[in-house]
Amino acid sequence: MERPSDEVRFGGPAKVEQTHVVGVYVRPGARGTGVIDALFRTGVEWSWSLTEPVVERVRLYVHEENARAAAFYRRFGFTATGERMAVPGNASAEEVEYELRRPGVSGAR
Repeated sequence: MERPSDEVRFGGPAKVEQTHVVGVYVRPGARGTGVIDALFRTGVEWSWSLTEPVVERVRLYVHEENARAAAFYRRFGFTATGERMAVPGNASAEEVEYELRRPGVSGAR
């Protein structure tokens, strides 16, 4: 859970009440089995189930060269926000921020 009043832990400061997905990895043998879909569906459903505070978006960052992960996030409904940040320890590489807006929330895409 990230709130606009929270200290920034990773990425840019939260602009709204949000959850943040960090460190997703699926072993090669489990890829294509639906495990990642189930994991994300469960995580997003949990985010939307919170009532205090009401979560407006789920965000994550993906390495700019990780096309496979970016394609999955887009297929799942995440969109790139245009925000980018340097990869910790490698200022020449960037992480791209993606978000999934809560359905029905003003500003949802």
